[in-house]
Amino acid sequence: MRKLSFTVATATTFAAAAVGLAGTAVAAPTGGGNAADAVKELQAEGYNVQINGSVTDPLSTCVTTGVHGVPTSGSSFTTVDVDVSCPDDH
Repeated sequence: MRKLSFTVATATTFAAAAVGLAGTAVAAPTGGGNAADAVKELQAEGYNVQINGSVTDPLSTCVTTGVHGVPTSGSSFTTVDVDVSCPDDH
């Protein structure tokens, strides 16, 4: 009976730790938003940002189509890729 209680307590502790660590993951900008805002947000969190796409206009007129490389807890990536799409009215 003691072994079962220890196993349940250990499993509960690990589950609580996993939930706690999940809360520390960075909330990355998602696609569809203003590209300039996404870049500013990521830079404010300390990341280097690599822009992917043809930026033919000011970044503030472009849209974020994807964000890649945002680390999960325990990872040490420092560069994040931001895919952008700019209006093609040239």
